[in-house]
Amino acid sequence: MTSEIHKKQVDREHLLRWITSIVLAPLLIFVIGVASKIWLMLFVVVATVIASWELHRILFQDESSKYHLDPFVFFSLLVPAFAYYYGIRGLLGGMLLNILACFSEGVSIYGKNDKALEKLVFRIFHVIYIPYCLAHIILLDRVWIFFVLVVIFAGDSGAFYAGRKFGKRKLCPAVSPGKTVEGAIGGFLASLILGLAFGIIFIGGKTPFEFVLIAAILNIIGQLGDLGESLIKRSRVVKDSSNILPGHGGLLDRLDSLLFAFPALYYLL
Repeated sequence: MTSEIHKKQVDREHLLRWITSIVLAPLLIFVIGVASKIWLMLFVVVATVIASWELHRILFQDESSKYHLDPFVFFSLLVPAFAYYYGIRGLLGGMLLNILACFSEGVSIYGKNDKALEKLVFRIFHVIYIPYCLAHIILLDRVWIFFVLVVIFAGDSGAFYAGRKFGKRKLCPAVSPGKTVEGAIGGFLASLILGLAFGIIFIGGKTPFEFVLIAAILNIIGQLGDLGESLIKRSRVVKDSSNILPGHGGLLDRLDSLLFAFPALYYLL
């Protein structure tokens, strides 16, 4: 009886996830594929703010200020802006400025705040994990952004359905008990198939083997990114980063597989 109730709950959440995805898909397609690139940059900035807020809630949930974003989070928004105006040099320069600012603030409050070192580590981690990774979206051609989305979302969906149908062996039970080896393999194959199809139809200029290889690398990186965010949440006993996306949880829960995939593709190309 308990397993049946759990199955129905999973079905409801999965249906809600599809509804949310269908509603948001036109906006995503418009911003990435149609609107001018400055709108894409602003979209990345908004995503950075939301994901940063969610990460702050997870890491500092014991603080009364867990819903507060300090100026350093907003200072990190310079990273995508610099990437838009100055390319990869701007991105790296913006990240370096942010890290230096983090050290400067850490030195100034050390001895006055018992969590000074913890905050310093969080801020540096945050700059690399969210603004730096997301800013690479701006550096990619539009069609390659869609390629990443297709590969990663195909992997997520393939893993879900394959795991549900064939899943028996746990992939990493201590970090993410719901993931299975069979699901990971199913997601991997789904990424390869749809990545190859998308690459041949919409991109071209590379051999089928190259598209398959890129899709394989992105899927592996995406799965590691997913497990990495699960580790962060597990360490803080949190199920979702927030509840702003019905059926998905938080924005960070949707971005976890993508965060490292965007910079990986940029440097692969």
